[in-house]
Amino acid sequence: MKRRRSPLAKSPSRLRSLGWLAFGLVLAGLLYAGIADFRWLPAGPPLTRRIVRIRGREITVAQVQAALRPDWKSGWLNFPINRAVHRLQRMPWVAHAAITRIWPDTLVVTVSEQRPIARWQREALVNAQGRLFYRGPIPKRFRRLPELSGAAGSLVALVRMEATCIRRLARVGERLHSLIENRRGGFRVDLTGGLELRLGRRSQRALRRLDRFLDVVRPALGPRLPQVAYVDLRYVNGFAVGWRHSTVSETH
Repeated sequence: MKRRRSPLAKSPSRLRSLGWLAFGLVLAGLLYAGIADFRWLPAGPPLTRRIVRIRGREITVAQVQAALRPDWKSGWLNFPINRAVHRLQRMPWVAHAAITRIWPDTLVVTVSEQRPIARWQREALVNAQGRLFYRGPIPKRFRRLPELSGAAGSLVALVRMEATCIRRLARVGERLHSLIENRRGGFRVDLTGGLELRLGRRSQRALRRLDRFLDVVRPALGPRLPQVAYVDLRYVNGFAVGWRHSTVSETH
């Protein structure tokens, strides 16, 4: 009695086709996952199209292309995506970078720009994570950001405190000009109108004193507020007021 051979056994070419199909699926999966280096594979198709997308105004296409120029010759398949992304993310204004392959010859480079939330001691810009990402002349459109000043190790805490101050001041239509921590750990808040608030040490206590100014002192001063140079809130049961164009202060 003759044994029946399976259809696959009759067609070795079909087996080879399935093998190549499986290889193609695995390769496609690796490409989709963003694996960057395929040095064990042939060079593959040439890299003939490069699309650069930038979300922001401080980074130029020319800067991105210059950063990636050493790798363009690697070809489409062997282009070192991970290495190139790391290189882009070391650029001062880059917050996030991604590179995607599109068959058969295209790379799409997407770059998102840092968003500064404050100036640091008039010489740098800070992002919302409390990281200094740029040093140098401040671009004109960022010169009105609040200024932070203090010890370098306190930057993250200052950024958090700045966000809290901005929210609380916004309730009464005031804006933060600067938040300063002196060498003794004392906090000072300057408003855009020129008023100085002396809040003392320890951030939580300083924020409670800021609330006291907003809820009690500011309403009490009323129409005289524009004539006030500073309010010292470091007193336990009161506050001191310094008037503009005067060497006399009042304690309440």
